[in-house]
Amino acid sequence: MKGVQIFSHSLRQVVDNLGPAIRISGLLYLIQVIVTLALGYALASRNAGQIGGGFGLSLALVLIVALITGIWIAVTWHRYVLLGEVPDGPIPPFMADRMGSYFFKSLLIGLVLLALSLILGMIVGLLFGRLMATSGMFIAMLLMAAMVQVPMIYLGLRLTAALPGTALGANPPLMAGWQATAGEWRPLLQLAVIMAGAMWAINLIGWFVFGGVGIVAQLWQIVAGWPVMMVGLSILTTLYGHYIEKRPLV
Repeated sequence: MKGVQIFSHSLRQVVDNLGPAIRISGLLYLIQVIVTLALGYALASRNAGQIGGGFGLSLALVLIVALITGIWIAVTWHRYVLLGEVPDGPIPPFMADRMGSYFFKSLLIGLVLLALSLILGMIVGLLFGRLMATSGMFIAMLLMAAMVQVPMIYLGLRLTAALPGTALGANPPLMAGWQATAGEWRPLLQLAVIMAGAMWAINLIGWFVFGGVGIVAQLWQIVAGWPVMMVGLSILTTLYGHYIEKRPLV
């Protein structure tokens, strides 16, 4: 199945290039983690009455840091895989023009997906809300994964398939990925199911093995977050290379 082939190809991109992957993303991801944990520690050290306007500023800082470092990693990784461009130092070069274009297109696509996910989520909630409320967390998570996550991941894959081209400076049109993947609904739907299943399994481990909350659960999310991020970026890279640049899957 082509969807499995795309996923395995993307997974090998990370595994076979583990050293460069860590070099490109390790320090930036660590910055994300430190800033997020610092906010969590600050909140845990206060009671509810002490949390005021400073919380909003702190949360904004965390989001800004996560956004900048995430796009920084994405642009550098796409360029490494597709162009063979290896950063010289421990922190990749800050390519403001490429990152700005990447952010703008990602924002537009993200807003579209957010609106669609809210609509779809409300529809699923209206139709199956009573079932999810009475069947327990496991069934509720399974229903949401099948009826909301899979369709949204599928749409996201098609809309973002050309996004790595922005990191290369090609600046493809916003809908280039959608056009390039026309007629490829079967492999992309297979890929969406695989991705949703992987995220579902990670969340299940977090809830049912590590309790969902607490230090151990947080550590699990941090550890699992890095490969999820890198494989996700590699999937976009693979889609661009295969559907836009017409590279073969090996």
